[in-house]
Amino acid sequence: MRTSASLGVVAAFAAFACPSLAYAETPQESLVRQWLTSAALGLTTDIGTSSFDPATQTVTLSDVSIGSVDDNLFTVHFDELSVEDPRTAPGGAFAAHAIRGSNWRLEIHFDVGNWFPGLAELEAGASKELDKVTPPTTRQKPVNRAQESGGDKQEDSAASPPSEEPKVGAGQAQPSVVTYSISADTLLVERLVVPPAPNRLPLDRPLYETFFSFMDWSSSIRADWVEANEVSVESNGLNEEDFITTYSLVYLSGMHEHRVERSGFNSMEQKSKSETSPLKSVTIDSAYVVGTNTGALLEALDPSRYVGGVGDGKRRILYSQYGYNDITVSFDGATASIGNIEANNVFLRQTAQPVLKQLIEAFSDPKRIEADPFSFISSILPNYTQLMGVDFVQANKLQIKAGDNFDFAINRFDGNGIDGNGIGAFTLRDITAAAKETSTKVSLSLLTFQDIRFGSLAALLELGKSASEGKQPSGKVMYDAVVNGGTSLGFVELSALSVESPLGSVGLDSLALTSGDYFGTLPQRGDFTFTSLSLPVSLLLDETLVSELTAMGYETVDLSGGMTLTYDADKGDLRLEDLTLKADDMGVVSGDFHLGGLPLSLVEKPDEIEARMNDATLVSASITYGNDGIVEKAFEAQAKKLDQDGDKFRQNTAGALPLMLNALKDPELQARFEGPISDFIKDPKSITFTIAPEKPVPLADLEKVDTEKPNDLIRLLNVGVTANE
Repeated sequence: MRTSASLGVVAAFAAFACPSLAYAETPQESLVRQWLTSAALGLTTDIGTSSFDPATQTVTLSDVSIGSVDDNLFTVHFDELSVEDPRTAPGGAFAAHAIRGSNWRLEIHFDVGNWFPGLAELEAGASKELDKVTPPTTRQKPVNRAQESGGDKQEDSAASPPSEEPKVGAGQAQPSVVTYSISADTLLVERLVVPPAPNRLPLDRPLYETFFSFMDWSSSIRADWVEANEVSVESNGLNEEDFITTYSLVYLSGMHEHRVERSGFNSMEQKSKSETSPLKSVTIDSAYVVGTNTGALLEALDPSRYVGGVGDGKRRILYSQYGYNDITVSFDGATASIGNIEANNVFLRQTAQPVLKQLIEAFSDPKRIEADPFSFISSILPNYTQLMGVDFVQANKLQIKAGDNFDFAINRFDGNGIDGNGIGAFTLRDITAAAKETSTKVSLSLLTFQDIRFGSLAALLELGKSASEGKQPSGKVMYDAVVNGGTSLGFVELSALSVESPLGSVGLDSLALTSGDYFGTLPQRGDFTFTSLSLPVSLLLDETLVSELTAMGYETVDLSGGMTLTYDADKGDLRLEDLTLKADDMGVVSGDFHLGGLPLSLVEKPDEIEARMNDATLVSASITYGNDGIVEKAFEAQAKKLDQDGDKFRQNTAGALPLMLNALKDPELQARFEGPISDFIKDPKSITFTIAPEKPVPLADLEKVDTEKPNDLIRLLNVGVTANE
């Protein structure tokens, strides 16, 4: 009996010390363990305990950890991970009916000195936070499937971190280290298929090649549904910018062949961890993305997909649609909110050179950037601005409130055709603003901009380079900047503007500006028109004018008008045509103007610009005034001051005209002006002044004219006048 008991104790101790003697791992457990090890891509994988339930064909693992913060700068941990029906799929892929995890945690140790030593060298001591790409959500919030089945749920698996990099020199000030902690109560993945992990690239290959290789592989993972519940994201090391963000649900649906058909999140809230931060919180009710194409992302960003190192410039749709619903951003003393944002067909392009490769190579030699930052910007910026765009974006119910004192709102914003070359159109509708302290209200029904063309960035950068070097830009550089570097607006429209204040009310029915006949990005034609600009006389700046208009009985001024401006860049002709300004119950002014000798080529010789401007000529001009009652009212008001009859005062003024024109001391000129002006005063219908010199007059000649001898100027310009024609 003693011998049997002793053997039993020894056997029990041996089983405890060597579990393999007491328990043989099943093929299913071995398969799951092999899959985790392979999916970890060489990172350390630790598993506490393992079991297999034949009834449910489920492998359950406890205390699962992948990676190490100290060694790999990130780690993933599950308190428990269960894999239902694990098996090997065709092609050596790992497949499972479902995977459920509890208390999932991902910790990323973002150490600039370790991950990006070049960047750390460039700006030692400054931490750089990478942009976080947050997956969006659908308007109809999906039900948590893990709750339906009593199991768990998940979000996207974490991306593999960059491989080891040499650390920044010990003598330098070290950049701060930021830690991001991501956790979820439960994780669910349904119908998972994971292809075999890719072969590791040689250590001497660039970091981005490893990244894109991993991304290509991870994008080929298939899953019908992925969800994570009660997700939390927390940062440490950003000081006043540290935050905690929570989501009730994050999900993906239809992962296959480098696509995710639907993804999003529900009930997001982000709060600052610092009491002194001006940004207090951000909440988003839900967000969604439809038709994510990670293949497009790879084709646009992966340098290995650029044939011959040159991009093809083709559009690749990254998102078919994405949207955010009920966004609220709270600041200290102010709140901004948006009802919803929606974008369709967000796309990427292969640029002339791969942007990512440019950045990596630049930061590998940071001293070169410090020595010549302008060249760095000139090479990166043109590619970056051409990288992406969107076909259509819309936002509704935009509002900014600062307590009860200020309220600004835009009912709707639409934009289309937005990319690095320009914007097809963007429109703001139903804009309102109110300031309680000043008792001011502003409203605008419509503001739209169409056919916006961005100029050549290279032309502007070349101009800026000359300025940065303290040099006078060459004529070629200036010409290129003027012709190709400008931003043009094809059409601008504004309607129903209203401003109410204690000083009075101002209104504008409509305003429109159209440009065209482009020479490069320089428009050679512009048409401008506005209707019914109404404002109180009291708002006019000239006190004498206010007094006189008030005496005539005017309380408001209502203006409408328009004009056309044309320019011939080759010939140098500048024309102001069909200038019209009409004031209700006052009259209408119309005119035209023609300058010559201003070809665009004059900017090609900067040293001669001033001299050549003097060679510009005045070709012709005219101005016509059509009376609509103000002339009679002006004479009436003046006559009233003199205690005279208005009509008689007007006739007396016409009779005194010859005496007033004696100042010209030229009978021929006196006769030229006396008749038409006298006719207009007696019967004020219209009067026209014209400038029609026999030949174009150089502006330099006008400067030489003695201003005390107006006759010389009148004869030089051949000034004429007609009335009531």
